[in-house]
Amino acid sequence: MDCIATEKLAGEWIALLKANPIPRLLKEHDIGLTNRIQRDLLDNPSESIAEPVVEDTTYKTLVRRQKPDGSWRESGRKKSEESWTFITTLRSLYKLIDLGGGQGVEVFDRGVKYILGTQTCDGDFRGAYGPDIPSPNYTGMVAEVLFRGGTEYYEPAMAAIKWLVDIRRNDGGWAIPILRSRAKKDPSSHVVTGMALRGFINEPEKRYWKEAEKAGELLSRCIFKADKYPDRRGVEYWGKLSYPFWFTDVLSTLDVLSGLGFDLSTGRMQRAFDWLLGQQDSDGYWHSDFRKNRKEPDPWLTFAALRTIKSLVG
Repeated sequence: MDCIATEKLAGEWIALLKANPIPRLLKEHDIGLTNRIQRDLLDNPSESIAEPVVEDTTYKTLVRRQKPDGSWRESGRKKSEESWTFITTLRSLYKLIDLGGGQGVEVFDRGVKYILGTQTCDGDFRGAYGPDIPSPNYTGMVAEVLFRGGTEYYEPAMAAIKWLVDIRRNDGGWAIPILRSRAKKDPSSHVVTGMALRGFINEPEKRYWKEAEKAGELLSRCIFKADKYPDRRGVEYWGKLSYPFWFTDVLSTLDVLSGLGFDLSTGRMQRAFDWLLGQQDSDGYWHSDFRKNRKEPDPWLTFAALRTIKSLVG
């Protein structure tokens, strides 16, 4: 598909880019990525193949590396191995969702079963910081995966959302209670808030939408500001992009806020949007700070950036 054709299909938002990377992305020989581009960027699902994308290289790798208990391990990580197993499993489930995995897909269901084993009777998911520390940030991200995964996982996802609502700070956001402070009057952390909010964007009944909107407004005003707590306090962390989303950065923030229905007039979203556009290289790609070679373009991060730009501009 040539550049002119993709520009017509993609809409006016393409004109905002330094360069249109879609033709090159479609030549990446990444079946899963091609599927997402056709469906989410070009609005052309008829060109997609059946899901899940079992012939995709990443999909095959995830199937091969899954452990008998359903988890995935971070190779070479010996220190805090249990924490890294939780995080790596969650990130692997995000990848499977992008590749069409979900309820009824064996590799996905086995991974979810492992994650569900870390849920407490209160509804939160523990493991990222050890079994004794509740983590609203990772609980929100797990809830997002569960809602996207299928109706079978609705109940544990809703339990997680209810827990998040119950422990909110008075300002509307979240912080990690044990690692920082337990008092609701103390300020929230935008790093934690941006991750926790992900659990609300796919909740089908929008039962706690007002609470999510309050937190979203707070997050939008924090963009490019230092966090209230030491973890990733530096302003530079806003620019350290990754996909699947892991921390609260500019791209993940714009993505979750657009999912909650906010537009560029909210808070500092326009400033963040302009910054994101400015990070494209001359070929139209974005680069991840979490790749071994920072200079290499990241096709999936580029897709995520384009999807977010499209959602905010139309």
